[in-house]
Amino acid sequence: MLTDGQIQRIAERITNTFDSEEVDLHRTKEEIVQEIIAVLSRNMAEERRINDECDRIMDQYAREIDRGSVDPHRMFLMIKKKLVKEKGFIL
Repeated sequence: MLTDGQIQRIAERITNTFDSEEVDLHRTKEEIVQEIIAVLSRNMAEERRINDECDRIMDQYAREIDRGSVDPHRMFLMIKKKLVKEKGFIL
């Protein structure tokens, strides 16, 4: 996951791209940066919730994972893919 500083830098770079293209968004640069930060932060929070749900589901398969009959990384990704699709979430 990204740190707050990384999110800030991404938002500023996106906004600077708008400036360099002379795009008029009828808002101040700071307002745009703050909105991008809010969107990215909400997206990351939702992804964390999905990851937590994947972990809870995987706990149900702990025996199979411990026996080595299931690859935990592959299973996590399969569960996450299914949850993302069900929730209509875009990674």
